Amino acid sequence: MISVKMNIEEYDKEQEDLLMAAELLQSMGNAEGMSTNDFYTSLLFSDIEESKHQQVFLAAIALETMLATGDEHGSYDTTH
Repeated sequence: MISVKMNIEEYDKEQEDLLMAAELLQSMGNAEGMSTNDFYTSLLFSDIEESKHQQVFLAAIALETMLATGDEHGSYDTTH
C-alpha cells in the first residue's frame, strides 16, 4: 500500500482510510451490481482491524461517490 504522510494527524488518518478502502474496492473488481452488503462482507473478511471498519466503510462511500457518473435517465455508474 502507498504511504503518504503530511504530518497532519487528521489528514494522515483520512488518507490511510481512503487507501485501505481503495485497495479493498479494487480487490473486489468492477462487476456490475456490487452491493453495499458485498463490500461489507469483504471488509469483515479482510485484514483490516475491526476498529477501523466504520472509517474504511465511509471512505469507500466517498470514493464511490466521487467516481459516480449519472446519465440522462437518473442512473448512476462507477468506473474504477
